[in-house]
Amino acid sequence: MKTSFVQRMDLWARHLMPAATTLLLVLVSAVPLGIPGYAQISPAFTLMAVFYWAVYRPDLTPPFVVFLTGLAEDLVHGYPIGLTAIIFLAVYGVATTQRQTFLTKPFFIAWGGFVIISFGAFLLDWVLMSLFSLAWIIPDTVLARFGLTVALFPAMAWLFVRIHRYLVR
Repeated sequence: MKTSFVQRMDLWARHLMPAATTLLLVLVSAVPLGIPGYAQISPAFTLMAVFYWAVYRPDLTPPFVVFLTGLAEDLVHGYPIGLTAIIFLAVYGVATTQRQTFLTKPFFIAWGGFVIISFGAFLLDWVLMSLFSLAWIIPDTVLARFGLTVALFPAMAWLFVRIHRYLVR
């Protein structure tokens, strides 16, 4: 039986949902909230999405999408071009290699994996930003941002699970 145009468009839209949510989070993370100092400690929502989709649907988030998302984040936030793309690709690579560990275990194991992987990502970000700026960056804001990102991951994972269940399937 031949699928109709509407069914093909529906399937196409469902397959684009992980990339679309990740790119949407790039834009959401750039929205100014008017809170003093928030930009320095804002949670890494896009990093959460990269990790989640790399573990649960790597078939719908190929590395070039992760790379383009990183470039988009660099452009939107004014970071050195390619910095976030490198970090996202590193997170994607580690998460996909450990995918089977996270899939067969309870959520807190995946959360722990996210903590370890995101710590490495924040450490890499801190080192690369210090090298790019040729100055020592005090790690207190990096640690605060890491803590906020880790603390908010369960809530974002809950949202990603809902998107995964009801929109991606």
